[in-house]
Amino acid sequence: MSDHSLYEEEASGRRVSKEDENRESSIGPETSLLDNREEHYGSLKKVSEWKNGSDFDHDAEIEKLMLEGKRARDSEEEDVVRRKLDYRVMIWACTMFFSLQLVRNNIQNAISADFLIDANIPPNTYNLGQTLFLLFFLLSEIPSQTFVRRFGAEIWLPILMTFWAIISIFQIFIKGSSLFLFTRAVIGACEGGFVPGLTFYLSSFYKANELSMRYSWIWATQSGTNVIGALLASGFIQIGGPLRGWQWLYMLEGIIATIIGVSSFFVMPSLRHKVVSRVFTARETAILRARVVQDDPSKRNQQERVKFRSNSILTSLRAVIEALTDKFLLPIYILGLVAFVPSQTANYYLTITLRQLGFAETVTNLLTIPYAVINISMTVGFSKLSDKFGVRWIFCLISAVWVFGPQLLLEIIPDGSSRWLRFAMITLILGYPYYHPILMSWISSNANNSDRRSLAFAIYNISVQCGNIIAANVYRESDAPYYHRGNGVLIGLNVLSMIIILAIRQYYIVENRRREKLWGQMDEDQKAEYAKLSKGLGNKQLFFKLKV
Repeated sequence: MSDHSLYEEEASGRRVSKEDENRESSIGPETSLLDNREEHYGSLKKVSEWKNGSDFDHDAEIEKLMLEGKRARDSEEEDVVRRKLDYRVMIWACTMFFSLQLVRNNIQNAISADFLIDANIPPNTYNLGQTLFLLFFLLSEIPSQTFVRRFGAEIWLPILMTFWAIISIFQIFIKGSSLFLFTRAVIGACEGGFVPGLTFYLSSFYKANELSMRYSWIWATQSGTNVIGALLASGFIQIGGPLRGWQWLYMLEGIIATIIGVSSFFVMPSLRHKVVSRVFTARETAILRARVVQDDPSKRNQQERVKFRSNSILTSLRAVIEALTDKFLLPIYILGLVAFVPSQTANYYLTITLRQLGFAETVTNLLTIPYAVINISMTVGFSKLSDKFGVRWIFCLISAVWVFGPQLLLEIIPDGSSRWLRFAMITLILGYPYYHPILMSWISSNANNSDRRSLAFAIYNISVQCGNIIAANVYRESDAPYYHRGNGVLIGLNVLSMIIILAIRQYYIVENRRREKLWGQMDEDQKAEYAKLSKGLGNKQLFFKLKV
């Protein structure tokens, strides 16, 4: 049987249910199967109506812009909308991420202020607490995405933020192991679902060729928060008075996080509402919605609330399994598992390595600044280039090659080499273009389904966190201070990352060619029939081109 016949059989066997018919179509103007766009998009609604828990149904204005094509707006109007989005959405998204990192990292600063001693926390209990934090962090990622789809990111994320902020303040009462373990588990559970929820939320506002750079701003905030958090901690710890330094730290940083969390209920724009934000005119609001849907039609109803039903648990479990085994996203999950282990290992052991090389404590702290500056500029720059050229793989590959060179030199230079040379190699490794934002954007582009996109973000982030666990165990005490065995492992993982990147590229190219061949063998009637029957196929649709 020919490939053509196989796909005809597949199409005829996938008779969509009534529920599938209500899902978003994955065909936009640039991939329309019919000459008559009005027939493809459906007749325009004459009046707007209340629908699906949203304040207003904007299908009419979106479809009107789609039917008008490029004449519906000019590039200057779209530039204005994009700049307002950056001002109104991205600045606050970075502020929210600042809250996450502030609370996530304040335990390290508290330890320097004798938190473990004062609170009677033994080292083994501290290690257990950090393990519980990571365990609950990972376990909460996928369930949290379900709540994002049910309540909306603009509701669920502020709830998480406010809760972890309150628990952070509550840590001032820790006097023993039980309360410490409880707070670590709760904070981990709250923070675990935040990153995939935030990235999913941002993907609703931006086109595919705009996301990498916006995501890079989020992770640039991480480096900035580390610096700001250290400065805040140095001041809070010195306050004195009725509380210990670590108690002031937990309380005041918790208050800052609480203010951000509560404010987010009122500040976060929502596509569910008729007025997304007062900074947009009515026409700009329509353009805001239409530009994203035209770029990726699977985002059409991405922020609509998904109601819980009697079979929701079974349906959600099936959706998770399908997202986990998606053969076009699975390679990116695997890449996320191994790609950042070399750099994360260097990050974990940076201060330890510098101290072992004989640098004083003050000098060591100062030497952590250069790599952060390089990393921020390179990450944002590479992400912007990835968006500009619409290509993902080459910038991921260059980033991996960037790490490979200094990692190899660390392994082969003599043990007695200058400590400044080793510092330079480590700085180059950590200053590489962090391509995590590019991979997030790659997943968003190739999901082609709102539910799949939401779950894929969570699964990918779990993969990255599991890679961080690997990174924490590569260097062993018996291998100090030059860690030759560990560096050998990291070099191998780096080479593996490069192989995976090239394999993903080739895989997508071959698959796209196969789809084009099969698509070209169909006549217009067959294409139209296939389009009607393939709405549930997502990124497996023949007319969907995987982004490389």
